[in-house]
Amino acid sequence: MNNPKSIVLIALSILIFLIGLYLLSLKNYLLFHSLAELYSIVIAGGIFIVAWNARSYLDCGYLLLLGISYLFVGFIDTIHTLAFKGMGVFAGSDANLPTQLWIAARYLESFSFLAASFFIDRTLNIGKALFFYSVIVLLIFSSIVLDVFPTCYIEGYGLTPFKIGSEYAISAILLFSIYLLRRRKEMFSRRVYGLISWSIVTTIFSEIAFTLYVNVYGISNFFGHVLKIVSFYLIYKAIIETGLRKPYELLWRRMKLNEDKLREERDKIKKYMDIAAVIMLVIDAEGNVAMINKKGCEVLDYNEDEVLGKNWFDHFIPEANRVDVKRVFERIISGHQSPLSYFENPVLTRTGEERLIAWHNTFLTDEYGKIIATLSSGEDVTEKKQLEREREALIEKLERALQQVKVMSGLLPICAACKKIRGKDGKWVQIEAYVREHSDADFSHGICPDCARKIYGDLGEK
Repeated sequence: MNNPKSIVLIALSILIFLIGLYLLSLKNYLLFHSLAELYSIVIAGGIFIVAWNARSYLDCGYLLLLGISYLFVGFIDTIHTLAFKGMGVFAGSDANLPTQLWIAARYLESFSFLAASFFIDRTLNIGKALFFYSVIVLLIFSSIVLDVFPTCYIEGYGLTPFKIGSEYAISAILLFSIYLLRRRKEMFSRRVYGLISWSIVTTIFSEIAFTLYVNVYGISNFFGHVLKIVSFYLIYKAIIETGLRKPYELLWRRMKLNEDKLREERDKIKKYMDIAAVIMLVIDAEGNVAMINKKGCEVLDYNEDEVLGKNWFDHFIPEANRVDVKRVFERIISGHQSPLSYFENPVLTRTGEERLIAWHNTFLTDEYGKIIATLSSGEDVTEKKQLEREREALIEKLERALQQVKVMSGLLPICAACKKIRGKDGKWVQIEAYVREHSDADFSHGICPDCARKIYGDLGEK
């Protein structure tokens, strides 16, 4: 499409088309007018058909309101075409009747664009909308039949001030509708927003062109209809073609925006989770991994795409613990048990190693309060628990050793002469025997220097 040759060919095609239309208008203006109006009537009907059949899928009232309005606009344009001067369908009518119908249709179209801007983020009551438009169209035709509708064209004089002023008023309404549309343009794809905006702008130029003619077969009238053709072509591209070829850009735009917003929020949360020093894990109601952070992947020794969507219990919980852990999860999801604020269980890594994880848990609910997932933060406490077990084993060993130590305490009755000790049974025993009995100590005998001198005299010193 950006190929210069393609652009030139398209421009030449448009130029040839305009020249053909102009030559047709010179040869038979009624035929040109009928074809131009029939083109817009068919598109108006197409817009209604697309909007009506998609009404159960639409998430905003903008397109639906435009669809309903174009049904009635197309109906008035049909009567306008049949009433055009020279068609001879309505006997005795002059150029005023089709001009009145033209103004009525354009007022209805412009106010519909304005009203639709208020339904971009609202739903539309279809029954009330159909009733409202039916009443408006009935009032329009009644006012024309009863000769209450203001005169728009006088033979030999041309356009009345009311008709000219109405064209400018319609243009002002359309400009304001563009302003309102621009304020909520994020609800449309860039392409759809641009096409609708340019369609409205072209309609404004068309209305201005219709303020300049004196003869209904004049050149100004011709260009006004050409601009109307362009306007309806753009609205066709925006609604009918886009609705059929790329419905997500039009029919489900809000849903797509919500998905994009959720994706952005998820990515933001994921970023925060990845910088956490603990495992962050979200498990959906079916037990599948909905989200896991970088730390969790490191502990499991898997890539993120190898974990997401997998059943947590079947793939990452040891078989010996699988049933019990899964049963607790199912009770939490069903609402029969509150999440355990603290829970420990082993997980399996890629190599089959078991790592003990201490979990802090909560749950996620939908807008109705139904539990849809669990959110857990986990700390790998494998080494910590190993150190605790080693410490407990050491303490137990020391306690057993202390239990084997026999401690002597209190006052010991000992003989001042022979140094025998009196036991609890009243018997006097050698100090060596008493100590052996009441402790793990033993004796080896020797002789001190003082005793050696005392017993052996000078030989003891030697």
